[in-house]
Amino acid sequence: MRKKLAWLLVSVMILSAVVLGGCGKKEVTAESLVKQANENMEKVKSFAGDLDMQMSMNISSEGVAMDMNMGMTGTIECTSDPDIFHMDGTLSMDLLNMSMDMDMYTQVDGDKSITYINMMDEWMKSEETVEEGGMEDMYTVAGDGKDMTLAEETEKIGDKEVYVLTSTISGEEFQEIMGSMEEMTESLGEVDFSTMEAEVTLKIYKDIVLPASVSIVMSDSGEGIESEGVLVKFNNISVVLNYNEFDSIDSITIPEEALSAPSGDEGSILGEEESLLESEIAETEAAQ
Repeated sequence: MRKKLAWLLVSVMILSAVVLGGCGKKEVTAESLVKQANENMEKVKSFAGDLDMQMSMNISSEGVAMDMNMGMTGTIECTSDPDIFHMDGTLSMDLLNMSMDMDMYTQVDGDKSITYINMMDEWMKSEETVEEGGMEDMYTVAGDGKDMTLAEETEKIGDKEVYVLTSTISGEEFQEIMGSMEEMTESLGEVDFSTMEAEVTLKIYKDIVLPASVSIVMSDSGEGIESEGVLVKFNNISVVLNYNEFDSIDSITIPEEALSAPSGDEGSILGEEESLLESEIAETEAAQ
């Protein structure tokens, strides 16, 4: 009798341990991951990473068409107090066989955002009212995570395990992201991406639940966008932002020559390449 009672007590204890242990286990969902990642990013004081943006397009004017690829790649770093974003990269355009270094700083103070850009050894600065989001906040395209799909299997980035979430975002959301990259799209004029859709892939580090990378890809813009007789069709646009390190940067110092730069329109820096592009189109038309 005692032996049976002892076995019964042991069985009850084991069963209780299993049940109680299971109660403390939370199901991992896309929504819970995005929520936790957003909360954790609010606590991050700094991060470093890299950005790769590529645009493939077809440009036509008066029956003459040509393909052109533009790219912007570089390393990025960001601090939250003060709110400063820095990118050191390269801007390229294959049609003009052009590649130029670009150094950019953006500091947000209250409702004011000041951007300093160095291209072709010239610093320019511009000031505008702060808009929500930016290149460094691309992870927010996940929204609340309700519309994202969580892959059944995790992946590896280096030696770190990551969750993989995917979704499709509207053209309006894509427009906001592209708006934060005016330095690349300024020479194309006002481009409306609102009628397009883009595929999003968000990867989140499993151990620390922070963004690992965000990839946004848009293909085929349909009828294209026409401005002043020039039709631009986007074959493909991809933006990939990798978050490599967190809380490893003490501060970001904006160079004195940037702080003392004259205020002006960023388009003036890109005016030379726009003129070159127009010349290239004219030469192509003449050769036909």
